[in-house]
Amino acid sequence: MYASGARAQEICDLTVGNVQFHPKGATLNITGKGRKSRRIGIPIACATPLKKYIEHRKISDKPERHIFSSQTHEQMSVSCIEGIFKKYITVAKKEKPSMFLAGSYPPHSMRHTTASHMLEAGVPLVVIKNFLGHASLQSTQIYADISQDTVNRHLKEWNEKWFPSNIDERKTSQRSNRIPDFLN
Repeated sequence: MYASGARAQEICDLTVGNVQFHPKGATLNITGKGRKSRRIGIPIACATPLKKYIEHRKISDKPERHIFSSQTHEQMSVSCIEGIFKKYITVAKKEKPSMFLAGSYPPHSMRHTTASHMLEAGVPLVVIKNFLGHASLQSTQIYADISQDTVNRHLKEWNEKWFPSNIDERKTSQRSNRIPDFLN
């Protein structure tokens, strides 16, 4: 879900025929809200276990089969994904409590995380919009607000580099760069 930024329902609907494997990863043909289709590339690190899973289920030659099934149904449901997510979030919170904020982490939080990380990495908002399959840029704009922590971190680094709090550092820097006194 992280690599594709897909919604839980899009993962449930994914069939073997929707995946094309290639040497550098795989391409997923995802059908989203409003029956809109988009093609998403996932890296080899995600494509390899996906391919092994499909082979393990012995459905490689059955393009109509859903990739993810539950114990009772051929197609996994969103509530099944929610249950799996809840189970592993609980385990992760016990092992690394400092990495979690208060509150819940539904499957959709994975999509938010993907978008936020893309934005932090400098991916343009319009590219993220298309990657997520949003109809409008306004839907994607929310992720720009989420990454305010990143903006603050970069501004802090910039301020520390160009406006050191240590006066001696400034004087040494000024002497070595021959900065005129009036710019102090």
